[in-house]
Amino acid sequence: MMGRTEELITRLASEGAVPRGNMPQHFLLPLALVSAVCIGATALLLDNAFPTYHLRGWMPMVVKWGFSISLLLIASAALLLLGKPGRPSGWMLAALALPFAYTAYFVLPDLVLRTHPWPGEMWERCLLAMGIMSPIGFAGAIMAMRWLAPTNLRRAGLVAGFFGGAVAMTAYAPFCPGEGAVYLLAFYFAPIFAMAGIGWLAGPRLLRW
Repeated sequence: MMGRTEELITRLASEGAVPRGNMPQHFLLPLALVSAVCIGATALLLDNAFPTYHLRGWMPMVVKWGFSISLLLIASAALLLLGKPGRPSGWMLAALALPFAYTAYFVLPDLVLRTHPWPGEMWERCLLAMGIMSPIGFAGAIMAMRWLAPTNLRRAGLVAGFFGGAVAMTAYAPFCPGEGAVYLLAFYFAPIFAMAGIGWLAGPRLLRW
């Protein structure tokens, strides 16, 4: 059995193929579906979108969406790459650090100056939204990956967790009045890393062939 598995991995790596047909559609559909569910449900259930616009303009949303959407796109690309055996993926994982580096430009000065009150408004709702939607996004990423042929299951689970957290933040951020470095670290970054950690631990069980 082990010999057949190794033979299959070698063949897939040499051909750059995956074991099922219609891969692009089957891979992208779960990702698009969970993103639409989270964004649509949030828009239907919550009101008062962009609450900080009249006070601070678009800058809070530029920071939040700039981070979450870029992480969402990079994680999607990393999932696709990780599903193709034999392809080097270390550089794509390093690219996941770029959204965090981008946000650090805005976060670090505020972290020093502490210009925003802690913990801010509606932080409980933010944690609840991240806690509900991150697993939904994670489940979509796992479904998408099962159409491919990932061999590094922990790494794939890790990236699926980042995808889930990015989906949740993208959906909820327009309705979030919270600002400031500590708020972002506690109520967005911490849940995202928690979901990535869960993916790292659960990846081998959820993605094994």
